[in-house]
Amino acid sequence: MSGELKAAAQQAADRGRAAWERLTLGSGLLLHGLGGWLSPGGCGPLLARSAGAAAALAFGGALLQRAPHLAYAVPIAWALAAWHLSDSSATPPPEGVAPSAGVSAGEAARAARAVMDPNGVMCITHVPRDEVSTDQT
Repeated sequence: MSGELKAAAQQAADRGRAAWERLTLGSGLLLHGLGGWLSPGGCGPLLARSAGAAAALAFGGALLQRAPHLAYAVPIAWALAAWHLSDSSATPPPEGVAPSAGVSAGEAARAARAVMDPNGVMCITHVPRDEVSTDQT
């Protein structure tokens, strides 16, 4: 019984650690996005975006003065956004190697070979493709 309890506690700790890593990744992405939004090039856009951020903070402050219970929604909304962002930013698995321009899917590539002509000029010869005959006689 003690072994099962230890295994369950270890599994819960592993899940908690994975959730913590996912939330910290999402929080880092949220902060990075906010920093990118607040650092545009030039002085004019910087002032406009800073004024927009200040107006948003003022609106949020006024809203929290009228409805202070909404302060509990801020960490919940942040956690949900961080969780969603960490999931959507995962790198997709690599796909197989794409065929080159002259090779169709499912067809093996045929190697070209270099040949010297009688004048000493190097020529590249390609193996002729198998053409499908349309003659129906």
